[in-house]
Amino acid sequence: MRANKMIAAIILVLSAWLALLPARADDSLKRVIDQKTLTVGVALNPPWILKNADGKFAGYDVDLTSALASDLGVDLKLVEVPWNDLKTRLLKGDFDLIAAGYASTPERAREVVFSNPTGTADIRMVASIASLGKRPGKALTAPGYKIAVLSNSTDEAAAKEAFPKANILSFDNTADVFAAIIGGDAQAMVATSPTPQMAARLYDAKFRLVGGPLLRTPEAFALRPDDIRLVQYVNNWIGARAADGTIAGVRRYWFGGFKWMSRFDTSAKPDQAKTDQAKPEPTKPKQ
Repeated sequence: MRANKMIAAIILVLSAWLALLPARADDSLKRVIDQKTLTVGVALNPPWILKNADGKFAGYDVDLTSALASDLGVDLKLVEVPWNDLKTRLLKGDFDLIAAGYASTPERAREVVFSNPTGTADIRMVASIASLGKRPGKALTAPGYKIAVLSNSTDEAAAKEAFPKANILSFDNTADVFAAIIGGDAQAMVATSPTPQMAARLYDAKFRLVGGPLLRTPEAFALRPDDIRLVQYVNNWIGARAADGTIAGVRRYWFGGFKWMSRFDTSAKPDQAKTDQAKPEPTKPKQ
């Protein structure tokens, strides 16, 4: 019995001593550098992630991760998966981080680690003018009002909170959400800006923005909890590129106007896209 107590005491002393030692750095950053590739999980979500005519990716998060990979001295590999599979595939190890206009929320942070924010976005509603009638307030609160949203998104949560009596129609990607309101399957759409503004601009005779922001969310990259060193590097990179204006410049290009819409498949015909003629198009920073 006395020997057991001595062993237990020794274990306690050793445990306390080991707790004072610095934690061993993980190899997540070294892994990316050694593989010479930063692998990023994406899902189509304009203007964060789009595809141009030849199938190549473009968008706000594409520009940011391209600059991040360049500063790391590695290639960028984008892996497209369905929106609802992003978190599962990240935790499985299929990519190093998620970049797709992915909102940082307390619920998601239970399973993934978010980087420092790269921006903030408003969630808003755009509705068909016909469905609003002469009394929009009454129409929006009527039971069964059909609102299209992206499944398992902050858009869906905001719509359910703001319109508890509505019939919320969930879709697996932003293109289908857009198609639902365009095709008349839904009377309105709740989405992260600038998607609602895009719909109102493209079809100003049919749709209009309703009210102000329902919710404001931070955008960030999502990473695995154990990849501490990579998370640290990404946060340092965001701080440096925010300070030198790189992130702000990329954001102005994708969020400050809509001229880019005619170049990409945004579920609308290119000749329908209207551009802001009053302001010159911001110069896209070189990566």
